[in-house]
Amino acid sequence: MVTYNSSQTIGVCIESVLSDIETVSGELIIVDNHSTDDTPALLQSYAAQNPRIALELNQVNRGFAVGNNQALRLAIGKHIFVLNPDTVLETGVLKALLERLEGSKKIGIVAPQLRFPDGRIQKTCRRFPRHLDVIYNVFGLANIFPANQHFNSWKMGDFNHEMPCQVDQPAGAALMIKGGLFRELGGFDMNFPMFFNDVDLCKRVKDAGYEIWYFPQYVIQHLGGASVKQVKLKMTLSSHISFFRYFEKHFTRLHQQPMNFLVGILLYLSLIPRLLAIILFRGQTGKKRDTL
Repeated sequence: MVTYNSSQTIGVCIESVLSDIETVSGELIIVDNHSTDDTPALLQSYAAQNPRIALELNQVNRGFAVGNNQALRLAIGKHIFVLNPDTVLETGVLKALLERLEGSKKIGIVAPQLRFPDGRIQKTCRRFPRHLDVIYNVFGLANIFPANQHFNSWKMGDFNHEMPCQVDQPAGAALMIKGGLFRELGGFDMNFPMFFNDVDLCKRVKDAGYEIWYFPQYVIQHLGGASVKQVKLKMTLSSHISFFRYFEKHFTRLHQQPMNFLVGILLYLSLIPRLLAIILFRGQTGKKRDTL
């Protein structure tokens, strides 16, 4: 778990993890990315009272990917559960996901259903993005046809999030991955400090021949974007840069370069109105996923 100014959510999250971790043999590793609120003091208090908690307090915030890789190096467990600090586990989630993960050699990652505190299902599963998906999103076709499998393919507008299914990429807020595989892949790619590191990880897991499964019968409450909203301007810029880096990394053939260039231009142009909107409407919050 990587935290940043998470004092408003971290207590209930830790309590839920410590309660559920009793059903498995596990440890809770928390890396704090130089929080400036009461988070470090709260974490130190929890760590002093519970030997299951290992705590690292960073003096510099180098992002989500680096923090998780730091935790991965400390981990001694067979498998790894990456969890955001603005979550609350339902009883039995860890054991159930662990059984699913170990149920097949073909499975590399399993993920639960995420819900908002009011009970609404978060549509967190996505297909791997294509060049066309950027075009459809920038020109609004994905919003005009939200349930269309073609125009909103990336965000899976046609997918029933109440059905267990093999998927490309569940949200990185809660991912359980086989430890040997995670270590073999080198953890998260640090070229994606905040966004698209989960997309890139899932792509590498799939490319390695493993399956990724989403199980909606196991539920985790997720506030969503709690840390991101504190620095939304910077994070919006980061999301667009990381999106382009994803295409640069995974679309490397010569004939794909013109589309990479076009996508880069579109991402840059679409960034301008988004940044202006954030500046003009600063202070207003929403519950949508804070990436393109």
